[in-house]
Amino acid sequence: MSVSDRKSELRAHLLKRRNAIEYNDWVSKSKKIVAQIKGLPEFKSAKTIHCFVSMNERKEVDTHTLIKELINSKKNVVVPVTNFKTGELEHSKLTTFDELEVNEWGVLEPENVDPSAGGIDIIIVPLLAADLHFNRLGYGKGFYDRFLENEKAIKVGVLFSEFILEEIPVEDFDEKLDILISEKKTLRRNNRNLVS
Repeated sequence: MSVSDRKSELRAHLLKRRNAIEYNDWVSKSKKIVAQIKGLPEFKSAKTIHCFVSMNERKEVDTHTLIKELINSKKNVVVPVTNFKTGELEHSKLTTFDELEVNEWGVLEPENVDPSAGGIDIIIVPLLAADLHFNRLGYGKGFYDRFLENEKAIKVGVLFSEFILEEIPVEDFDEKLDILISEKKTLRRNNRNLVS
């Protein structure tokens, strides 16, 4: 079986597992993860934060409250906008949560792109699973890999603890993360006791 096929099989299995998380568990775990994000020194010092808008009906870690707090803070908040024609992510400064509209994948995005946010300091990245080598399993379309490839910002993956695996299948274009945050712990790629 090819690496791509192994990833697809694992992805299907993990999506079912994540969808089966009880609502109250999802809310509680998401709140703990957001609290850990806000506690990161890199987050506190960041001027511009790029954050995905979670698909809550698919039980991604809920980022809606975090984004609303960022909008009301002195930080710039930037969210991704999917360009289906080019296969690239565009990025828009967000000034109100109400300007988000559902795209063809069911993801909330700004209708109009406002790229005037300047350099990004930290990126909160969506994912389905990750491993102790800080590899990320996304949804298979490659949008984030293409975006992260040339980004110097700190890359933070957020996920529930049962989706941190020992190892996931990896292809050459897969981008590693710098930090993983679950409801139980924060892992840094430069920790000596972890494989990097």
